[in-house]
Amino acid sequence: MIYYATQETMERYKLKRPHEMSPGIKELCEQIIEKEQGNSLYEWGVKLFYFDRRKCLQIVHFLTKMTVFLIDFKVNEIENAANAVAQYLFYLYESDRKMKKALERYFASSPFVTFEKLTNRSIATTLNQTQRNFAFDGYRFYDFIENGILQSKKINRAAAEYPRMMKVDGKTEYIIPKEYFKEVILEKFGK
Repeated sequence: MIYYATQETMERYKLKRPHEMSPGIKELCEQIIEKEQGNSLYEWGVKLFYFDRRKCLQIVHFLTKMTVFLIDFKVNEIENAANAVAQYLFYLYESDRKMKKALERYFASSPFVTFEKLTNRSIATTLNQTQRNFAFDGYRFYDFIENGILQSKKINRAAAEYPRMMKVDGKTEYIIPKEYFKEVILEKFGK
């Protein structure tokens, strides 16, 4: 999978692009880019934002606009970003056995993640709109504090069920990312 990060995210998390990696890793990352670039099923946009002065990441699936928020995600944890996204996705579909099997096949079909600089303007706009409309630079997250604890699972469930406007088959429609992501994943990996 390819995680396309904004310039600020690349800098703050000290992310390296494939051509900046050491030999061996460089070739693996370049193979991932060659194989998956342009296949929106395997592409995710990544943007840094702050909540309560803590670094957080917003990660959005190119094709379906499924969004996952990683709260208080430190620089030294960046290599675990893809695992954290997978954990939240399995949580969102925890009662759907067929979808969980399809997710297993999806992640097995692309077990490695590489980071690249985000150049897709549409996804950059999506990241900005999601941050403004849903997270509002983290301020809306205060609604998810219960007994002094931020409920990140509830944040991600709400984001997955937040209606999004997008073009589907050439028509502008409102979709629910959780439902559309499920439809796409089951269509490709549900058999």
